[in-house]
Amino acid sequence: MRVVTNLMNVSPEAIADMYKARWRIETFFRWIKQSLNVPVLFGTTENAVYNQLFPALIAYVLLKWLYSKTAQGRVFKKLSFTSFQKKLREDNLPIDWYSELALVFKKYKDSQGRSLPNFG
Repeated sequence: MRVVTNLMNVSPEAIADMYKARWRIETFFRWIKQSLNVPVLFGTTENAVYNQLFPALIAYVLLKWLYSKTAQGRVFKKLSFTSFQKKLREDNLPIDWYSELALVFKKYKDSQGRSLPNFG
């Protein structure tokens, strides 16, 4: 493979490592866009990017936790995490998943001594 560069004082191995690192960054942002539903970063400053990505990451982690807790229960129809997200967003989860969600929230309320807003 041939690569055109103006970095004459850098070894080919170092250039390959730079491309590998850049590719990891690109795949990370592709994952963010696909998994966190962040199609466009609205700001260009570091703070603006953080302000957009942190809430999306928090929501993703909470949904993943909720999915794993609910899927451990007595659900008859297995759903993938992607299907769970889509059906939850569309308010179209199977009834057994809703009942398990209620149990997860009840266990949270019992262990923490308080309920989550809007979830009893």
